[in-house]
Amino acid sequence: MKKHWSPRYIINRTKNYLFEKNNPHLPWVNREAINIFENLLNKKDVGVEFGSGRSTIWFSKKVKHLTSIEDDKNWYSKIKGKLEEKRLENVSFLFKESNNSNPNDSDYCKSIDSFEDQSLDFVIIDGNHRDIFALKSLKKIKKGGFIYLDDANRYYPFKTTSPYSIGEDLSKINDSWKIFISEVNDWRKIITKDGVSDGIFFIKN
Repeated sequence: MKKHWSPRYIINRTKNYLFEKNNPHLPWVNREAINIFENLLNKKDVGVEFGSGRSTIWFSKKVKHLTSIEDDKNWYSKIKGKLEEKRLENVSFLFKESNNSNPNDSDYCKSIDSFEDQSLDFVIIDGNHRDIFALKSLKKIKKGGFIYLDDANRYYPFKTTSPYSIGEDLSKINDSWKIFISEVNDWRKIITKDGVSDGIFFIKN
């Protein structure tokens, strides 16, 4: 048994499983994050999601326009079919090739460059190369807008009991994350936790 399978984790994992099973229409983020999304998003918002899923349909119903960008071809085809069934007119769903050996040069990571600076109300980062998107998103967000980092416990240093976390150890993050931390130092931050996976909202002042 993996060392993080403590009694507390098993309880949290069971609660998480039951919540997701009973709410198949909700995004794969923790419950606290969903509540915050409900309060932050509105029908005037325009934003981008990196990494698609059932969240794509849910977010589209909350905002004016959503661009969702995916780099997994098989997953893209699956989600595209679901979106076509819903006939959503406010979603631009794009497939962009990713290059793990040189991600900065990939169409996937360069896709955010097409958006004007300070043009987005939100950016949701839930896919590959999160450090690159976190940095690039900084200048794309409007004042009062936000960046949401899913599974933040794996990338951003803070105290948490969720597994696969880097904790508060700055030595475990790369230079891109260190720059990001410095840039969002005075942004408002909301950390959401459920003992399984954490998320952080970075709200631009």
